[in-house]
Amino acid sequence: MLGLTYNKNLFMIVSLTFTSLLGFPIISPALPAVRDALGISTENIGWIMAAYSLPGIFFMPLSGLLADRYGKRRILFPSVFLFALAGGACAFAPNFETLIFLRFLQGIGASALSTLNVAMVGDYFKGQDRVRVMGTIAATQNIGSGVLPLAGGALATIAWFYPFGSSLLAVPLVIYLIFAMEEVRSESISEKSGTRAFLSHAWSKLNNRIVLELVFMTGGFIFIGFGAFITYIPFVLKDNFGSPEILIGLIIAARSTMGVIMATQLVRLTQHFSYRTLVFCAFLTMSAGMAIVPFAQSQWTLILTAMCYGGSFGIIRPSLQVLLLNHAPDDLRSTFASASNFGLRVAQTISPVGAGFILITGTYSTLYIVAAVLAGLMALFALTAVSLRPID
Repeated sequence: MLGLTYNKNLFMIVSLTFTSLLGFPIISPALPAVRDALGISTENIGWIMAAYSLPGIFFMPLSGLLADRYGKRRILFPSVFLFALAGGACAFAPNFETLIFLRFLQGIGASALSTLNVAMVGDYFKGQDRVRVMGTIAATQNIGSGVLPLAGGALATIAWFYPFGSSLLAVPLVIYLIFAMEEVRSESISEKSGTRAFLSHAWSKLNNRIVLELVFMTGGFIFIGFGAFITYIPFVLKDNFGSPEILIGLIIAARSTMGVIMATQLVRLTQHFSYRTLVFCAFLTMSAGMAIVPFAQSQWTLILTAMCYGGSFGIIRPSLQVLLLNHAPDDLRSTFASASNFGLRVAQTISPVGAGFILITGTYSTLYIVAAVLAGLMALFALTAVSLRPID
């Protein structure tokens, strides 16, 4: 069982998880300041987030396959360095185009961070410990998503580029990983056969309904939350209520409260409720949170939206990851984790741009009504998903 004592493997996983957050939550409150400093239109600001997500569509599957084929260490170390250096260089971007290019490079590095941390859970932990560690990852993501927007908002009040410099914190982490991380490899086709046979093996395991459903639900959740909440809630607060950056960060940070509570209680919740019930209720909660926005009369009302989103994240994300790892063969954990994150990155890439298109023809209210309807449809999908059936 996991105790309160130091656990090297858990520390590495949590550190990678937190570091991967330096590409998004700390940047979100700074977007209005970036918009004003570089003269970017509100409709195009989503490209700063999309440029970071776009490489993951291609490099997440590749990093997962290469990690299973050649080992996680060989893929992880250069990826973390690229994430740190390209992200730090964003602080020196003189214009919108350069910033987009550097964010794209940073996104290439980030592809391995947010894939291999999940695969490492499968390597080092089993059974209820696996569920508990996955809940810890979700709690870390929520804590980071609570603390980092505050830091990003505070830094952005000084200058728009300071939040981007935080990516350099990944440099000491990779130095630690070089000495601490041990490779875990299982006897498998990845070690006994050629590349073509390995790819055929991976495709045969991935190409089934359960995996596709789990990837779809992951992408659906991120599509709604990332486009409507992460990217555009700062603009609702700024444009509708005149909220300063530090207050934007504070309100966004409220998501972490419920997120941490739900994620840390995931083991207990799964002992009393099925994954189907948990995921269904979480999507409904998310829908309710999005529906609040068009009727908000005060900026403080949006704390409820943040808490609904954070609470649903604390249930949906780790639940789907646990289910996917449970179905993954031992020699394809990185590949399966990358499949989940492929759906995530596709959603992160297209959702800010899609939300921007909605705003071209509609209003903020239109955007959040659409988000509420989509979350409700995902809840209905969860009721029939084969992947959420109890395992006999």
